[in-house]
Amino acid sequence: MSESLKNLDLLESNVEKLKMLVIKLKEENFEISQDLKKKKLKISEQTNELSDYRKRYESLKIASTFLGNKDKSLTKGRINKMIKELDKCIMNLSS
Repeated sequence: MSESLKNLDLLESNVEKLKMLVIKLKEENFEISQDLKKKKLKISEQTNELSDYRKRYESLKIASTFLGNKDKSLTKGRINKMIKELDKCIMNLSS
C-alpha cells in the first residue's frame, strides 16, 4: 500500500509541476504576443514613414528636373506624367 501512496504522491507532484509549467508558458506566450504586436505596429509606422520618404524623394527629383536639369525631354516627360496622373484623378472624382 505504501508503494501506491508513493506513486500517488509522485503523480500529484508531477501534476503540480505541469500546472506551474503551463502557467509559466502562458505568461511567456502573453509577453511574446505583446512584443509581436509592438513590432507589428513599429513595422506599420516605418512602412508609412518609408512611403512618405518615397513621395518626398519623387518630389525632390521633380524639383531638381525643373531647377537644374539641362535635359528638357526629361523635364517634359515628368510634366506629362504629372498631367496624366491629374487627369486620372479628375476622371475618378467625376465618376
